[in-house]
Amino acid sequence: EIDEGPQVLWRDINVAITGAAAADEVFGERLPPAMSRGTPLRHSDYDQYKQAMQITALQRGYLDASFVDNRFDVWPDELAADVSLAFNSGQRYALGDIEFEQSVLQTTLVRRYVVLEPGEPYDSSLLTRAYRDLSDSGYFRRVEITPEYDKAADGRVPITIRLEPADRIEYTIGAGFATDTGPRLRAGFRNRRVNSRGHRFNASLRWSPVVAGLSSEYRKPLTDPRTDWLSYTSSVDREDTATSENDRLQVGVRRSKRLGQTWIRTLALDYSFERFNVGEVDDISRLVLPSIAFDHKSADRDLYPSSGRRLSFEARAADESLGSSTSFVQLVARLKWVRSLSDNSRILARLTAGMTAKDDLEELPPTLRFFAGGDESVRGFGYETLGPEDEEGNVTGGSNLLVGSIELERRLKGNFYGAVFVDAGNAFNGSDIDPAVSTGLGIKWRSPIGPLRVYLGHPLNKSDRSVRLHISLGAEL
Repeated sequence: EIDEGPQVLWRDINVAITGAAAADEVFGERLPPAMSRGTPLRHSDYDQYKQAMQITALQRGYLDASFVDNRFDVWPDELAADVSLAFNSGQRYALGDIEFEQSVLQTTLVRRYVVLEPGEPYDSSLLTRAYRDLSDSGYFRRVEITPEYDKAADGRVPITIRLEPADRIEYTIGAGFATDTGPRLRAGFRNRRVNSRGHRFNASLRWSPVVAGLSSEYRKPLTDPRTDWLSYTSSVDREDTATSENDRLQVGVRRSKRLGQTWIRTLALDYSFERFNVGEVDDISRLVLPSIAFDHKSADRDLYPSSGRRLSFEARAADESLGSSTSFVQLVARLKWVRSLSDNSRILARLTAGMTAKDDLEELPPTLRFFAGGDESVRGFGYETLGPEDEEGNVTGGSNLLVGSIELERRLKGNFYGAVFVDAGNAFNGSDIDPAVSTGLGIKWRSPIGPLRVYLGHPLNKSDRSVRLHISLGAEL
């Protein structure tokens, strides 16, 4: 039988920091809550605190740091423990020369990925950021950043960065199915390093009974290759939906720049030639399209976020004075939002809104008109089958769009989830929205490559069908 008796408590804890770290705000929070006066004595807290101070000193560049006094007294009769620590950090070292060991890119380009400057105070978080930026560049299979502590001299630590190149050429092929497009095939080609300046080339071939096309992009990094790049694009597309047919050739140039950590701004100028049929109208469109777009994504996980959002805004326009066959201004905004309600349930919502300033919509190709209905719109209705109609009852698309959805998801078993949803909205002209509304049930499987979603959507108006099947695969944000 063991009588544990009363606990010994922390009493007087004196910590003195000398050297350059005495003015370092990182060392300002000197004691963990577990070692505050009056809390129970645990020897492990004392050891962990000392170890944490030594690790922090090393991470901040105090390579000569040491304890000049570390006294720990226990007074059993008084049920008290006293600590006296004296920590001398010495000088704070700075970054020394930065040496790159790689042979595939110009050193000036690689240096622009690394926010490290010789003479800057040493901080391991700067090395971590450099590692992340180089890894995310896509140029390298392996990144190794080594502070050469044994070569430190004159208050500086030299840094060696060793880079192993990723495969230059990549081929991809894939197959899938979605209710909107039917079976689909995709093939891709990527050249990660066209030259030593880091230029890239991508090409993609897509085919389905509804949408098919070939696209390419030639991309080059600019002043800050982590956040700023210029792309030359081209594409040939054909789309054949229940409401329209169109063939389009488009070439363009776009400048993309990351703003902060989560926003990307894209300035673009495109020229498109499009032959289309909508309802009873056959026409040809030639457009010079300047545009600006902002895209934002914030999520705790990429594949299955428990909390996150996706926002995008785009403004585009055309004018006959610039060589276009018609003039218009268009704004589009999209929002997706995810939030966990518990460990086994989430709520998902989305909203899409669009507006076009244009008197005669017949002059616009279907790619610039708004339609509703489909897997990512109002479920229970066919792909792009909702919108204003002509005198013959053909859906011709609208100048405005407003579609929203809310969905509740709950785990059934393992990686299978059930869902209920309500969708509403429509494409329309003027202010007469006349929303289509649907509700339904779904089941999801969290596959290794993303959620596979199967829904049964039941239209509550505007349709004589009782239910429609929707199948899709892809990211939720």
